[in-house]
Amino acid sequence: MEDSAKPSSPSEEEGLEKGFLKAEDELPAFEEQELLGEKRAEDKAEQGYEQLPFSVVHKIIRATCLVALVVWFILIVILSIITKSDPFYTLLGLSPVLMTIIITYILVDKYHLESGFLMVFPFIFTGILFVLGEAHLLNGMDYRTLSSVNIIFGLLFEMIIIIHYAILRRKRRIKASGLEEQEDNKEKKPVIKLDDENGLKSFISSIEDKLKAINAAIGRVYSIRHGGTESLRKKIKVDALHYNEFNQLRDEPPENRREIAVRLLRKIRDRLELLQKPEKEVFDKDELSSLLNITRDPQGKDKVIDVIIRNDKDPVKAYYDGALEFCNTAIKRLEEENKKRS
Repeated sequence: MEDSAKPSSPSEEEGLEKGFLKAEDELPAFEEQELLGEKRAEDKAEQGYEQLPFSVVHKIIRATCLVALVVWFILIVILSIITKSDPFYTLLGLSPVLMTIIITYILVDKYHLESGFLMVFPFIFTGILFVLGEAHLLNGMDYRTLSSVNIIFGLLFEMIIIIHYAILRRKRRIKASGLEEQEDNKEKKPVIKLDDENGLKSFISSIEDKLKAINAAIGRVYSIRHGGTESLRKKIKVDALHYNEFNQLRDEPPENRREIAVRLLRKIRDRLELLQKPEKEVFDKDELSSLLNITRDPQGKDKVIDVIIRNDKDPVKAYYDGALEFCNTAIKRLEEENKKRS
């Protein structure tokens, strides 16, 4: 993720990436109110499309890694037959590919790292294999040939992952089904129905994808390469347990769901409001001093959410405003319904 010296405005972000990460049916179209007339007309033509949900993108990446593992296993069998060598030695010789796939999966899926930095891993793991071979610790193994195979396979895999991830994040659009256009760029009111399966599904998806998108942006801005740590990110990320608890509403009787949903929404809202505090009030001095290559106030005076918006290419402001508005609206409406039923 390249850092920019000047933060992008909401309208520029929309010009770069049309549409936002939305759930399947009920997510509102978050469009900035200050769009120019020409931009508004252009966006109106695009309203029939939406991006793939955040979770779907990572399922596709996981599937790519799984396919790579299958190809890796098949390659072991083929090389063992061609070279008439022990399959165990072939497996050991191609272990750098396995390590490359595993490490890449972790970095892309958990830390959202999709840069060319991933290309170093085939060389690192293959280099270890080659050194062991030169030290005569791999007797009976053609480590030079296997090293070449590891490099070629590993680089091809990394290139596919990097390109695939970039395309999914920036170019993914699917035809929206049942998406109603809103005049004057007004946001659709979220549907709050918890009594039936469809209503519950819409309610969960309306908040889940936005929170995952915010967490992904946090992971990119405060990533390892920017000096961020896991403990730092945990301080500001929405705990996955919070929004996963929504799925447990299905196991609750309909009459209990509203009260539980309000409690969960308040926890999420509290975490979202934490992002409005300056960095120096959220992170300690060591964490602040370790941050690098991020456009921010060195003393930590900038709000956390402003730093994320300024340094990420995704329309984080839209995700954040949408999630916070959804929580406030949903809490209000659910509390009103609880009063009517009591």
